[in-house]
Amino acid sequence: MPTEKWIAGSGQGLTYGDAFSTATLNSIASGNAILSDLAITNGTALDIFADVSINLASAAFSSPNFIGIYLYPLNKDASTYGDGRFGSSAAGPPGSSYQNKIISILATTAVQMGTAVGFILPPGTFKFVFYNSGGVALAGSGNTCQYRTYNRSIA
Repeated sequence: MPTEKWIAGSGQGLTYGDAFSTATLNSIASGNAILSDLAITNGTALDIFADVSINLASAAFSSPNFIGIYLYPLNKDASTYGDGRFGSSAAGPPGSSYQNKIISILATTAVQMGTAVGFILPPGTFKFVFYNSGGVALAGSGNTCQYRTYNRSIA
């Protein structure tokens, strides 16, 4: 009987790498979203899955208390991602037609961490969109969002 298991992706692989540059997420207002400044190319590696992990500096988080992560594919025009919104921080959330995951955070003043698992990656190029619904602007520094990739193997 075949055995199915996870294997490291050929692109980013199982070691987390930046989904956003460090300063991109600083001071994002609650209710705002921003498109990553880093494009992820999956045209050669053709990885199938990704997890996205956040580490947010301490702030007075309150209800509603979650972070939304969206996947915006590069459109046929080869310059616009998704619906073309959020090149700079702007009122969100992104449209529901884009693949998204929610990371719950606590309504407290503390560092927040969490991971959204199982994004299905498109072949080609894409960017993530970060939506802050933490009830407060993110801290002015120390916020990160990273991703890793993997596939399934049947042996």
